[in-house]
Amino acid sequence: MKILFSAILTLCFSSDILAQCNAFYPMKENVRYEYDMYDRKEKLTTRMTLAFKNITGSDDNMKATLTQEIFDAKKGDKVASSELDWECEKGTLHFDMRSMNLMMDETQQMNMGDAGMSVEVTGDELDLPSDLSVGQTLKDVSYTIKMTMGGMRLMNRTYHIKDRKVESQESLTTPAGTFDCYKITFITTNEKGGSTIKSGVWYAKEAGLVKSENYKDDGKVSYRQVLAKLVK
Repeated sequence: MKILFSAILTLCFSSDILAQCNAFYPMKENVRYEYDMYDRKEKLTTRMTLAFKNITGSDDNMKATLTQEIFDAKKGDKVASSELDWECEKGTLHFDMRSMNLMMDETQQMNMGDAGMSVEVTGDELDLPSDLSVGQTLKDVSYTIKMTMGGMRLMNRTYHIKDRKVESQESLTTPAGTFDCYKITFITTNEKGGSTIKSGVWYAKEAGLVKSENYKDDGKVSYRQVLAKLVK
């Protein structure tokens, strides 16, 4: 099980209004987020770009479309893309699990770019409130990943994200700058057994997701995603 990722939303009727919906994502349509993904050997494997369009609504109820593109870091080829619907309601961001590079093992991650590969992700929505505080707990969620190629089922597995907690507030520096972040930790299990994945994600107000990491049983990082560039 591997990447985590990246969960991001922009919802606005105007830039001033959006800032009132979710404190972590006061974005406009021309804002762009660029992420670098590293494997357990600290090798840069993929890059991801996120942007937003079709923003509608008012200050406490907004909707938008998230566009996501993933590129091979070495060749620069696009290996995946998607457009997903997002919603922000009364300060809390709700996002579809399909928007996350969630918990795939290394082989599955590489196969994502294979010709003819179809990946379907269904399940609960994750939420991100504006008013995070250290010690706060967030709801558990479940989701299912189905992977097929040429009509052949390669994977059909349900995962459970548990024990989501705001562990700390800390300063974090990435190539995009230095940010005051809230660190959220959680574990991911699957219904068919196997290892439990421990993860951490760092969110900063007005910058969204700044970093995410997965950890092996010995505590070493098995996957890392960092905000490389933020264009406002």
